[in-house]
Amino acid sequence: MSNKTALSVWSYLLSSEARLTIIVPIIIYNAIFWTLGAGLALIVTACYSAVLEMFCKRSGSLSIIALILVSGSVHYLYLHGYRFFGINQESVLLSVGGSLSIILVFGFYSLIGRPVVRTQAENALPRLTQLSVYGTTQYAKVWQEISLVWIIAYTVKAILVVKFSHDLPDYTDYFVFVGAWPLTLAMIGFSFYWPSYRWASEKVNQLS
Repeated sequence: MSNKTALSVWSYLLSSEARLTIIVPIIIYNAIFWTLGAGLALIVTACYSAVLEMFCKRSGSLSIIALILVSGSVHYLYLHGYRFFGINQESVLLSVGGSLSIILVFGFYSLIGRPVVRTQAENALPRLTQLSVYGTTQYAKVWQEISLVWIIAYTVKAILVVKFSHDLPDYTDYFVFVGAWPLTLAMIGFSFYWPSYRWASEKVNQLS
């Protein structure tokens, strides 16, 4: 990964967009979950999302918080006796639930033409839109490609986590860990690298 790309990723993680739509809701959800339970954690996080949408006018903030709400709902159902895919181990269920939330939310926003990664990247780093050498259609296509990679990556992750939990239970926790924040950071890095690579390639093709 280039220094420019790494700087972009770091800038995004430190931006107000990341704080308001990722860091704060995660802190809110987990703090309330461990003190008052999953039900209230979902309600308070949903209220935070509504306030952010109404008063901060941040495009795309709901999509990120929706990821927390979907995975939180899966966890809530698990705690109340519901089991999915024959999963009994909580860490495995949380990992698969997180993957399902990304698949559903990224898929939905891609279908309506508002890819999650594009919205978040442009909110945090508006200069990214100036890097494009494409027209509107081609520019949007790049972000749809990124969304598809996220969906595929987390589909594969969910399948592998379930398979490991059944076939190699002693190694499940290691794979769950790798599929958590290390995978997320890798995907964020890819999301900043891929547009620059695609646009740079297009420039080369136009000059050749």
